[in-house]
Amino acid sequence: MGTTTSADELKDIGLKQFQQGQYAQAVETFTTAVSAYGDVGDENGRAEMLNNIGVTQRTRKKNTEAIAAFNEALTIFQDQGDLHKLAQAQANLADLYQFSKKQDEAAKYYSEAAATFSQLGDKQKQSQVLRAYSLMRMRQGQWVEALMRMEESLSVKPRLGPLRWMFRGVLRFALGLMGAR
Repeated sequence: MGTTTSADELKDIGLKQFQQGQYAQAVETFTTAVSAYGDVGDENGRAEMLNNIGVTQRTRKKNTEAIAAFNEALTIFQDQGDLHKLAQAQANLADLYQFSKKQDEAAKYYSEAAATFSQLGDKQKQSQVLRAYSLMRMRQGQWVEALMRMEESLSVKPRLGPLRWMFRGVLRFALGLMGAR
C-alpha cells in the first residue's frame, strides 16, 4: 500500500508542477510515477501517467515524445477496457496532431474519441470533441465537413439553449442546400 501511496503522491506532485509551468520537472515526476504504478501492478495508473506525460510533452512542443506516451497510454487503456480514459487519450492525441498540422491523423483520433464517448453515453464530451473536429476543418477551409461536424456536435449536446437550437436549424438548412444531408 505504501508504494501505491507514493505513486499517488508522485502523481499529485507532477500535477502541481504542471500547473505551475514546471514542465520538465513534471515529466520527470510522471515518469517516476509510471514506474511506481508498474511496481504495484496498477496498469491504469501507469497509463494515466503516460497520458499526463503526453499532455506535458505536447505543451513543451516535444511532439515525438508526446505521441509515444499517448500511444502507450492508448494501448493500456484499450487492454484494460477503460473506455473513458481511452477516449480522453484519443482526444489528446487528436489535439496534438491538429496542432502539428497532421489533420488526417487528427481527424482519425477525433472520430475515434467521438465514437468512444458515444459508446459511453457521454454526450457532453462527444459534443466537445466534435466541435474541436469541426473547428479544425473550418481552419482548413473544408466548410461542408466543418458544418457537418458542428451540426453533429449540436445534435448530440445534452441541452441546447434557444440560440444553439436555432444555429443547429440554420446548419441543417445550409447542409440541405449543399446536398450534404
